[in-house]
Amino acid sequence: MEKTVKDHIIDTLDALDEDGLKRFKDELGETTIQGRKIPSRKLKKAGIVEVAGLLISTFTKTHPAEVTISILNAINEVDLAEELQGKTSADLPTRTPTPPPTSPPPASRKMTLKELLEEPAGPSRIPIELKVMKIEPPITFTNQKNETKQVVVITFADPTDIIQGRLDDMAKIKELEEEKCILLRGYIIAKDTKHQITTLVLTKRTKFSTTASFDVSSEVLERMQPVPLIKANTRRAKKPITIEGKITSVGKVERVTEKGNKVPIKNITIRDSTAQIKLTLWKDKTCIPIQPGDYIEATNIVLNSYLSNNTTWLSTIQVKEDPEKKKSRSKVTGTATATASGSNTC
Repeated sequence: MEKTVKDHIIDTLDALDEDGLKRFKDELGETTIQGRKIPSRKLKKAGIVEVAGLLISTFTKTHPAEVTISILNAINEVDLAEELQGKTSADLPTRTPTPPPTSPPPASRKMTLKELLEEPAGPSRIPIELKVMKIEPPITFTNQKNETKQVVVITFADPTDIIQGRLDDMAKIKELEEEKCILLRGYIIAKDTKHQITTLVLTKRTKFSTTASFDVSSEVLERMQPVPLIKANTRRAKKPITIEGKITSVGKVERVTEKGNKVPIKNITIRDSTAQIKLTLWKDKTCIPIQPGDYIEATNIVLNSYLSNNTTWLSTIQVKEDPEKKKSRSKVTGTATATASGSNTC
């Protein structure tokens, strides 16, 4: 007998361990899609079959498989999300934004990032033309099957906005390079409602093809720049930012309770020319080898309800050259060159 969508959802949830199922239910309880939401109280003691039933009954019109895939991506269960997508692809809708009267026919329609950010979470079959702006170093993590995996965070842009994508198929990284313009097909839209983050998930099914180069406006490029630290604690939006500065102190690793589990955190302080702030590193980010005096760039930094800056699992932290040292060295080099030139003249 052919399995139903509910059967596939049950199989997928059954592959999660106890902690994974708890994280799934916690994320699901905080997610509202097209005005529909499952109350957390109904999910708290619900088993796998009950959770699947709630997904089916609540999101019948908004496609429960799509919602499940979105939640799995939000909790970094990318492999399971991709497996479920493959099993239920025939049941997933093809969402095409309604084009204005002057737009080309739907068959040649391409989505913009401005339109994509308004789309619901889930797999999309609408192509989008993007420019690769930045490719971060790989992030290593362990999945539910205790397998070591890697993911690469990529910043994309088009003339309307910027977005980050995460590439889970390392074989595809060779197809991408910074400043390259591509047409993207077969991606997944993932939404973290808590931090108001929309991410593109690029899997084995995602296809890239090179397109004609295009320019990104200075207004869009400005959104990629690090935020001065004086604005990091005072911003109202919860959307992630990039910050940079010199580390002035590094605290010890502590353990705190997050959704019933003990996880490691480490507090550091960084400063730039505008202010000094505290940044909390979570989980695997506590293992990054940094020390006072290092000048770092930290991406995907979010504010919590206490107005404290925190890393997410998509955050990257890189040690960079201190701009002040670089500036000083440039001055020294310039002086030396001038002296040598003067000697030759004499």
